[in-house]
Amino acid sequence: MSSSAQQMFNPPRVHPPQPSYSHICITPLGNGTRLLTLAGQIGKDSETGNIPSTLAAQVEVALANVGICLEASNAKIIDIVRVQQFVVDLLSQDSSRAQAYLKFMGDHRPPSTLIGVNALAGKEILYEIEVTAVTKG
Repeated sequence: MSSSAQQMFNPPRVHPPQPSYSHICITPLGNGTRLLTLAGQIGKDSETGNIPSTLAAQVEVALANVGICLEASNAKIIDIVRVQQFVVDLLSQDSSRAQAYLKFMGDHRPPSTLIGVNALAGKEILYEIEVTAVTKG
């Protein structure tokens, strides 16, 4: 594969995706700069295949999955340039999502959109996070 081709792959430490997509797409932008696009990460544990029943636990697992995807792509949290978070029944949720997100992001504050939805891809899924990052070198 040439260095100008997109690379799409699935890290082994994140649950396998549906056959219609990959967890990670890396697009070379030139001069060693890469655009990293992560598919929406959910709170599905890769070891057990379980999805926790609470929003707080799902957020923790989903954020861990984001971290694994970043690591597999040689990227860091500081490389994130855009975040979208989808939450089922957003208005009735507690602050656990925000607390976990802020802890995960540290002092990094990229543009982020929080979207309340009626449902996600499975009835047990309460949270999903999409991340875009740019790396150099």
